[in-house]
Amino acid sequence: AMQLSGKWFLVGMASRCSYLAEHSHQLEATMVTVTVLDGQSLAISTFRKLDRMCWEIRQHYLPAQAPGRFLRRRKSSKVDVVVGEADPSSFTILYYQKGHSISVKLYGRTSLVSDAVVDKFEQRVRAVGLSEDVTYYFPTYGFCDSADEFHILD
Repeated sequence: AMQLSGKWFLVGMASRCSYLAEHSHQLEATMVTVTVLDGQSLAISTFRKLDRMCWEIRQHYLPAQAPGRFLRRRKSSKVDVVVGEADPSSFTILYYQKGHSISVKLYGRTSLVSDAVVDKFEQRVRAVGLSEDVTYYFPTYGFCDSADEFHILD
């Protein structure tokens, strides 16, 4: 868990989520900070713009049975997060599974990652049965790194 801590930029995401498909032309630059609590659970703050305002969305993931696996429980659903591959100094590829749907996210320590890393991400996307039609790349500029107290979602 410790190797995930710090600041990450969302570079790419593959998902059959219809929201992404409908809003793919207006994806917002997205940055996350990961804090490891008590050595194992993750507090994740996502910073992005919504209607031109910076928002911070806070989520908490608990450690699951195996190393590199985390779980987020909500009232009716749970999301499993699995670290697919990570080089803590440059990138991490995460799988998010909710029920039968899976999505894959690529985060970088900087908003631009190497072609080799993008290739790894795209291979993993294909391996779970997703295609480039449902792979989205995020803007590399225009990040928020804070939000005022009125724009925090827990």
